[in-house]
Amino acid sequence: MNLREWMNQNSAVVTIIAVVLLLVSLGVIIMTLTPKQVGRVVDVYFMDTDDGKLFVDKSDQLPPVVAPSGKDGVRAFIFSCSDCGDEASHFVGWLETYTPAAKKAIEAPVEGPEGGMDNYELIENGHMVADPVSKKWVPANSEYGFKIMDMIQNKCGDEAPKPCFPGR
Repeated sequence: MNLREWMNQNSAVVTIIAVVLLLVSLGVIIMTLTPKQVGRVVDVYFMDTDDGKLFVDKSDQLPPVVAPSGKDGVRAFIFSCSDCGDEASHFVGWLETYTPAAKKAIEAPVEGPEGGMDNYELIENGHMVADPVSKKWVPANSEYGFKIMDMIQNKCGDEAPKPCFPGR
């Protein structure tokens, strides 16, 4: 029995296979043509390292950025123990920046089968945080880096500090 005879005798099976192949093909086409989801860009706070003043920029900007003074601006994580609408209750939890090498590695990821994993350690070690008072920069993934980011938990008593964003 040749293929043509088998297909004629099993037309229901052939129809099911054809429909499944059509649906899979449509799914592949739709997934290929659908744009990738991009993270939402919002306004966030930055601190001018020259004068210590806060300013607003977009969340897709990697620090350091150019501050209004022309000097470096670093990301400032702002919190409140009450309502974020009350700017008098705001406090800086910690500051964040990247070393020049880490920022370059993030902005121009390595192409290839590893997908930039070669730069993972460089980026992790170049992600820096600082206490807003001492402004001493340490790696975010270090023991002291974690302590800096955890210190805000005690600032609001029994309440959890609320993260605040500009205009919200």
